[in-house]
This record gives sequence, C-alpha cells and structure tokens, in this order.
Amino acid sequence: MGKIKNIGKAEIQMLGAELETAIQKAMNKYGLTATYTGGKYGGHTGIFNFKLDVPAMAEKVAQNHARLLGANFGIGYEFVSNGENFKVVDFNLRRHKYPVSADNLRTGKSYKFTVDSINRKIEIVKLFEQSRAKDKVTA
Repeated sequence: MGKIKNIGKAEIQMLGAELETAIQKAMNKYGLTATYTGGKYGGHTGIFNFKLDVPAMAEKVAQNHARLLGANFGIGYEFVSNGENFKVVDFNLRRHKYPVSADNLRTGKSYKFTVDSINRKIEIVKLFEQSRAKDKVTA
C-alpha cells in the first residue's frame, strides 16, 4: 500500500494489526503481552488503543475476580447462548450487573453477561449429561 492520504476504518484495522506485532516484539523483552483493543479515526487522525498485561498476574487476578463474583467458570470457558458460541475473556468488577465479558467465537464481537446466566447454563449442561448417563445405563 502506498502513502495514506486519509485515515479511515480500513487503515486503522491494517495499521492496528501491524502496530500490535511491532509492540509485541518490544514487550517480549519485558515479559508483557500487548493486545490491540481498537482505535478511532477521523480524516487526518487516528488513535490506537493497546492493552498491556503481565500474563501470570492477569491469570491470578482473573481467577480471583471469578471467585469473588461466585463464578463456576474462568477465563477461556466456552458456552452457548442463543445458539451462538462464546468464550469468556474477562471479568470486570466495576460492572455490577454484567461483569463477564465474552467474545462471540464466530464474529469476534464482545458481549457482556451476568455470572448467574452462565452459572445456570453450566447447571443445565450438568443435568443434561447426568440424564444422558442414566439413559445409557438403562438402555
């Protein structure tokens, strides 16, 4: 691609991916992970947002948040809601009503959930598996 004359959505996405790779190389020296979290654009300006994490601490903090919220699941747990597959990516204690962030695995879009809604889905799956196990024993 030649010189950029205007910064739009396509340019932000392309440059964001390129910047994420470059920043991650630099952060590897310090044991950090860099994740591009989006950007804003408007004509001649562009703003890029990155999230830096200490991987070992991020996992411990997420486990602690899950415990505090009473979640029976953790980061990386996959579940189905309204026929779509989701993966839990974060807990946010500041969001009292919807503290669970999960990404749609098909579209990559992020959604918010309550802890209770996902805990209920886990219970339903367990009950379903128990009933299937009983059916196999009786069959």
